[in-house]
Amino acid sequence: MKNILVPTDFSTCSVNAIKVAVQLAEKTKAKLHILHVIETPVVAYDAGMVNFESLPQAMFLKEIAEKSMKSLLKENFLKKVAVQSKIEYDAIYKRINQYVENNKIDLVVMGSHGAKGFNEIVLGSNAERVVRYSSCPVLTIKKEYKNFKIENILLASNFNSEADKVYKLFSSFSNLFKAKLHFVRVNTPINFETTADSRKTMEKFAKRNKLKGYSFGIYNDFTEEEGILNFADEISADLLVIGTHGRTGLAHLIKGSITEDLLNHSKRAVLSIKIK
Repeated sequence: MKNILVPTDFSTCSVNAIKVAVQLAEKTKAKLHILHVIETPVVAYDAGMVNFESLPQAMFLKEIAEKSMKSLLKENFLKKVAVQSKIEYDAIYKRINQYVENNKIDLVVMGSHGAKGFNEIVLGSNAERVVRYSSCPVLTIKKEYKNFKIENILLASNFNSEADKVYKLFSSFSNLFKAKLHFVRVNTPINFETTADSRKTMEKFAKRNKLKGYSFGIYNDFTEEEGILNFADEISADLLVIGTHGRTGLAHLIKGSITEDLLNHSKRAVLSIKIK
């Protein structure tokens, strides 16, 4: 982990994410990138040029952002890590994901309040959109951590070959904290598998990945999301890990996303990993 990105709107929620990112950067000697994106209406022309509908509005927002960024960079908790800050204009999730690609970001850390009701169905949250499109893992933070200590990590999966990719990407993260790994397969009424079959699949997964010091669980619930959250409560998980296909458009509307449901409803930190 060499580069960690934290998008910020300077809210308490995003500052909580920065504090976690700082702790991770200290552990890994990574560079911390802090990005603020100003969303403002623009007009695009055929030639590829972009012009703001309201230049005074854009300048006003930039002035406020620069003052807020300057104040943030003076905080004591940032003094122990290398920091690069930037202010840009665009749709938030688009600019974040462009920044990830252009700066070889290894991890995005985002603060999130989640989205509920109408906003969850229609709009979602910026964290959801970043998770959907990001090419690197995204760690979503819901509260302040004075000491981001991870002792129990829960990975929910069906434990096929795609789960191997997810495990390989987050195993170094778990090693960073020497955390205990818990794996769960959630059975639902419409996605049922016998205990014997689930155990065989899990054992093959453990053998393929040469796992040591772990626990497996098979949990029955009405939905996968409820099963993951309830099992996480039982084992007092500090971090939930889940793979995502990053569905967009019609596929996203039809199938939805367990990852995004967890982002909205989990009180715990969630690490989402794109399955390519």
